[in-house]
Amino acid sequence: MFLAANGVWIWTTLAIIVWIALTFWPAHHGIFRRLAYANQRLMLLNLLLLVAVSFLPFPTKLMAEAIHNEDAARTAVIFYGGTLLVISLLLSALWGSVTLDRHVLKPEVSDNEVKAIALVTTPSIGFYAAMIALAFFAPRVAIFGYLVISIIALLRMRGDSMPARTTTLA
Repeated sequence: MFLAANGVWIWTTLAIIVWIALTFWPAHHGIFRRLAYANQRLMLLNLLLLVAVSFLPFPTKLMAEAIHNEDAARTAVIFYGGTLLVISLLLSALWGSVTLDRHVLKPEVSDNEVKAIALVTTPSIGFYAAMIALAFFAPRVAIFGYLVISIIALLRMRGDSMPARTTTLA
């Protein structure tokens, strides 16, 4: 009975966990792994980013509850997309802040790595904006679009190729 009453919420919660674990967390980790230190601007942007990510279950639950009502679904899907767009903008701003103050990067971080991370953190912004626009006309198609964006982001990640530090005992 519980599963029947809460099935959609359970699946959307699992989707959030998978999205965070497979798309957001590797990008976030890839950024912070390359930092020698974090300045005040980076800490503020990171705090805002983590607040936005922790807020994601709320619009996801709204979307799951509203999926059977066309007008409610439209509003919920737009709100959900707006949340994903804000997260994407904050992640891009975080890396943009790093590129403005290259002193925060570890010395071994190459220009190619800086460009690669910029490419990984930026493109979803346009896709999320397009899905929000699509949600006005076809909210259920936009939901599928959000899923496709996450899958593409996952496939684009090549892993963290930055070599690990080796320590030696003297």
